Amino acid sequence: LDVSFLGAAQISQAGDVNVSRMSASKLTGPGGFIDISQSTRNICFTSTFTAKGLDIEFDSDEGTIKILEDGKIKKFVNAVYERTFSGDAAVRRGQKVFYVTERAVFRRTAAHDRLELIEIAPGIDLETNVLAQMDFDPVISPDLKEMDRRIFRQQKMGIQLFGSLRDRVTYRSNDHAVFIDLFGVQLASKEDVRWFASALDEVLDPLTKKKGPVDVIVTYDGFDLRCNLEETYSAALEKVESKHYKSVKRYSGKAFRRAKLKQMTNIESWDALSIFALMDEDRDMKLSPEELRGGMRKTFGINIKQAELDQLCHDEITIQNFSDVVYKCLRTCT
Repeated sequence: LDVSFLGAAQISQAGDVNVSRMSASKLTGPGGFIDISQSTRNICFTSTFTAKGLDIEFDSDEGTIKILEDGKIKKFVNAVYERTFSGDAAVRRGQKVFYVTERAVFRRTAAHDRLELIEIAPGIDLETNVLAQMDFDPVISPDLKEMDRRIFRQQKMGIQLFGSLRDRVTYRSNDHAVFIDLFGVQLASKEDVRWFASALDEVLDPLTKKKGPVDVIVTYDGFDLRCNLEETYSAALEKVESKHYKSVKRYSGKAFRRAKLKQMTNIESWDALSIFALMDEDRDMKLSPEELRGGMRKTFGINIKQAELDQLCHDEITIQNFSDVVYKCLRTCT
């Protein structure tokens, strides 16, 4: 699974989640929750902020929310009745974890040992409506943002689910190759297919006019083509391929990332010292396992598993062996 959206009965300061025990004496069981939450790269837990009696209203014109009465039961607690999901274990696994409520959004990362508040809803008072309704003090992000006001309006949000196709195409001039990432793209109608083929033609046309047909590497991981559109899609893509493609390789997930990384410039020409300095958050001239994990995720988009991290960090990581460690990581963790 690439992403999952799950509920939560209780959430602790460490990001632990309880869905299996509703009280000290009432056990409901986890069902498939554990399998899903431990095997998903990106997790979003959704819940109201309080329970039993919560009353809220929305101002659709302003895009704000107002708490008329809070629930009698707090859901953000010091310790959960039962730990069905572990925040610490999620950090070790390299998962991205978010906790979304009607008034605030939190995340759990390696940067802190507790939840970090990253967004607050318009119309909500931080002290009264958020902090006073929690049993613990979260880390408050220095870049605390307001939740998108469109969430609280009646109108459609008008979201572009996968944005511009141009943003999903990466061109490597040294070998005249194009990488196309179709994760999250959904084509649900013939009009969508025609738009997709036309947009791809528009992106590739300047490249092929300048240097001829391109070698294409494309990932279909997370791509959704609805039923009965296969023939339409194949016909539309055949025209694009005959016009622009010299060759094409189709991958999914890690295989695509590995092919893309092979085209990257030697890290020594990227100024390894600058990259090391960005990863060395505590400025002690060596990288801790968590600094390496976070740095590789931010710089290369790679999530390092705990077993891989233990192997990479067997020796102390300094600027002297930094390039070797990154090379090894790119070869084994992608």
